[in-house]
Amino acid sequence: MKFINTIIIILVLITIKANAQNDCVDAIIVCGNTGFEGLSATGIGTQELFNSNTCSSEENNSIWMKIYIKDSGTLGFTLVPESRNINEDFDFFVFGPNATCTNLGQAIRCSTTNPQASVQPNNYTGMNEVETDTSEGPGALGNSFVKWLEVNAGDSYYIVIDRPIGISNFSLQWTGTATFNPPPTFDMPSAASINLEECDSDGTLDLATKFNLEQNTAMMIGNQSNVNVTYHLTQNDALTNKDRITNTTSFTNTTNPQTIYTRITNNVNECYNVTDFTISTKETVQLSNIVSYACDDATDGNDSNGRTTFDLNKVSSDIFENQDISNLVIKYYISESDANNSVNEIRNSFYNSIPQQQTIFVETTNTRGCTAVNEITVSVVQPPTKRDLTLVQCSTGASASDFSLFNLNEATTSLMNNNPNLTSTFFTSYYDAQNNLNQLDAAYTNIANPQNIYVRILSKSTGCYSISNLNLVVNVITEKNYVINPVCDDDGIEDGLHTFNLTDTNITITPSQTISYYSTLNDALLEENKIINPNRYFNVIPYHQDVYARIEEGNDCFGISKIKLEVLKLPDIITADNKKVCGNSPNFYIQLDAGIQDNSSPSTYTYLWLKDNNVIKEETKYTLSVNRPGNYSVQVTNLMGCSKKRNIEVTSSDIATIENISIVDLSEINSVTINVSGSGDYKYSMDSQYGPFQESNFFDNVPAGIHNIYINDSNNCGIVTKTISVIGVPKFFTPNNDGFNDYWNIKGVSETINSKSLIYIFDRYGKMIKQINPSSSNGWDGTFRGVALPVDDYWYSVKLEDKREVRGHFSLKR
Repeated sequence: MKFINTIIIILVLITIKANAQNDCVDAIIVCGNTGFEGLSATGIGTQELFNSNTCSSEENNSIWMKIYIKDSGTLGFTLVPESRNINEDFDFFVFGPNATCTNLGQAIRCSTTNPQASVQPNNYTGMNEVETDTSEGPGALGNSFVKWLEVNAGDSYYIVIDRPIGISNFSLQWTGTATFNPPPTFDMPSAASINLEECDSDGTLDLATKFNLEQNTAMMIGNQSNVNVTYHLTQNDALTNKDRITNTTSFTNTTNPQTIYTRITNNVNECYNVTDFTISTKETVQLSNIVSYACDDATDGNDSNGRTTFDLNKVSSDIFENQDISNLVIKYYISESDANNSVNEIRNSFYNSIPQQQTIFVETTNTRGCTAVNEITVSVVQPPTKRDLTLVQCSTGASASDFSLFNLNEATTSLMNNNPNLTSTFFTSYYDAQNNLNQLDAAYTNIANPQNIYVRILSKSTGCYSISNLNLVVNVITEKNYVINPVCDDDGIEDGLHTFNLTDTNITITPSQTISYYSTLNDALLEENKIINPNRYFNVIPYHQDVYARIEEGNDCFGISKIKLEVLKLPDIITADNKKVCGNSPNFYIQLDAGIQDNSSPSTYTYLWLKDNNVIKEETKYTLSVNRPGNYSVQVTNLMGCSKKRNIEVTSSDIATIENISIVDLSEINSVTINVSGSGDYKYSMDSQYGPFQESNFFDNVPAGIHNIYINDSNNCGIVTKTISVIGVPKFFTPNNDGFNDYWNIKGVSETINSKSLIYIFDRYGKMIKQINPSSSNGWDGTFRGVALPVDDYWYSVKLEDKREVRGHFSLKR
């Protein structure tokens, strides 16, 4: 490449974005096609600038380059950081001409000026034609540019780029008239022309196979001499000539597709060029299975010779199981040699010449043109062994006939010899059995006696089948009925269900016979839902149910007998009650009864009365009269002998004992609370022995005066009465001889209650006017010494017999 003053030539062919070459020995070769962009100076490698420059710096984050001069002239460059931040600081050093890594000498050009410290308009640096100094810096010294070089053909130079401050990448723009050695070229129409594609034919379907990367090497070199081609996994490896691929003739891809990077290097001037191509693997066909099975010709299950005709379409379906083979070309051959040479193809079908199993070869080609040859095995499978059997069923009852319900599955254990890999289906004709048509239900009623049906026995693993005969025979037997003694419904829940021991029937069988029990006739015929524990069978139909006993000899039905079960109802009675007798009245009797609820006559039951669990002699009637407390019970038994007990708790009641009566009187609202004790159920009334009686022992708003309290026992044991006094003081009186309120006196006092109480009456001036004994006087008539006193308020002082003293006033009105 030729550099012309003020003309910048950048990125002629390749933009290099590589890891930094931190050491001299790894310097990037600058060739005629090389422009640099996005270079990253990271790390220092080995420190190589000690005492080798006049710019007072060393490596911080460096990258080394080497230049070979082809044509003499001037050489300059401009370093442009990607970041325009003035804090991004780049330095450079130039060694040469013809310096070596072991003898660099002193730098002939260097700049360590800091753009921010030197107040530069930007953070560029480099060599140009206008500068005269050859070194500058550090810090604020200089302007970041030095004089460019005069170079001669054949010379070489090292340039070290260093970044002491910042993180930015950078690019170089070469200037001047000197030229660099040209790189070698790739002699090919395009990079795509060397892309490689192979079929994944190594036997493992992983889209990885071996490639010969060298097959395009000669074309890439063309007529060039003294060049070398290497292959790499990454672009950086190719640019820096690191980690060459060594097994280039048998390289196995690790991804699909995968990019391979090629470096062509001039062995004389070390200039190089880099390109890339892709290698990709085409998917080949993978077999799902390597064995195909076919059933032996002996379809009756006998006389197998280990040979059969294989349908090659079925073989394809087997070995490519669950794969779409519509776009595959599939061919079969007897030998591997025939398959590899595509001769003597087997078409449509194949009759094995080697008994039991034989190896053949399949050649498969997919739509991408990939062909694979695989060895497979065709194997002959013998059908299940044919077994003929007779199944005997019973027909019993009033309508016994030659026809009965069979459970055909009862024959499967013997037909299939307990092999879980086999299944059986049933048909009325041999043709239907062969073609799997009109399959019978396992629950089947015969149409002739005897009747032969056909059993298709199929192997689930191979699909091979044989056809056996099953002879159905109906054994017409007179039905026998058995009865287990009825049981009372006395298990605690009256629902008509109870536990029975079915073996109590004592059905006779011989040593060669077995007996099983079933809840329904159909279950007995089909031998389904067998009663597991006949010694403790819980009936499922309330009160009346028939169950069935099936007797077998071998697998043949010998007889089916009906067993009648009956659960008897218990008496319908009220099982618990409570009654009261009067402890204060031994002549007071109450009547207990047996509590029958179903409207039946008491005479249809028998009775046994007990008191405190002791039998009461000669008491066997429906009712019992008692006058003493205790725990009574009666056992009621119906005509079927089933009993139920009724419990009656008889407790003692009594008249009430008055403990105290709390009276709140001389108030606006008087109240009475009656406190009693006793075993009775008590109710209360005031001033009426006939009621109404109330549940509460509290009376409110009681008027002043003499009252009678009545306490009644609800169990008719008697009434207790008591007279009480509720004291009250009238607030006025009107002594005008009209018969109403003519006298003033306190209320609640009588000759027997508070009879010794005294009343003193005063006028408003405190003069005593009258003394009254309220129990022996009508009260004060409003006069003093026979003279009527005027209308006014008068004062009283009451001294009650119970030591209470009450003071107040009242009004005299006329």
